[in-house]
Amino acid sequence: KTLVLIMNYAIEFHDAKYPFLDVAARKKALKHSLLSVIEGLAVIKLGKQEYAIEPGQYFWIPQGCLSSLTFLPNSRVYRCDFSVRLNDDFSQQAGFVKPSPLLKALVEKLATTAERSGLQTDLLTVVRHEVLTLSPKLAHSTLTRTINQWTPGCDMNISKELCLVLTLREARKMKLSGKKEEQIVDSLFAGN
Repeated sequence: KTLVLIMNYAIEFHDAKYPFLDVAARKKALKHSLLSVIEGLAVIKLGKQEYAIEPGQYFWIPQGCLSSLTFLPNSRVYRCDFSVRLNDDFSQQAGFVKPSPLLKALVEKLATTAERSGLQTDLLTVVRHEVLTLSPKLAHSTLTRTINQWTPGCDMNISKELCLVLTLREARKMKLSGKKEEQIVDSLFAGN
């Protein structure tokens, strides 16, 4: 995974590229975060539900939110993190957000701005204020519903890549729960 980091102490901007499958463990978020998928696909698990974050979509993750993120191969994500040291009234609801045209432009500009520059500091300050106006909502897209209905070996109308990713993620989960490799191969990969 390649990570370009622009830091402004209490606010950080990341331009993260995931050339390979990246599955994060379920944990509480240490910071408030705004994710924007540029390429590929991210899947966030909140409770028992998973939500597909597709290119062009923005997703808010509040500090303390218990979640896990999966990034499919060849994904690129912009991420703004906001420290808990900030005394702002950030939304405590996770969900998809509709960014203002200004917020979209700011995030795109941050991706091409030199780190620790005066311009970068100014942009992050405006992003901070724009984020306070967001109203996150959880929504079930067709892809989100498909991912939630998927079971290993299920013949669903999804891409081969997504089916493989979900199967590999399931194999990882089985391995972490103590299943033997032989059992995993037999149940998920027909013994191959």
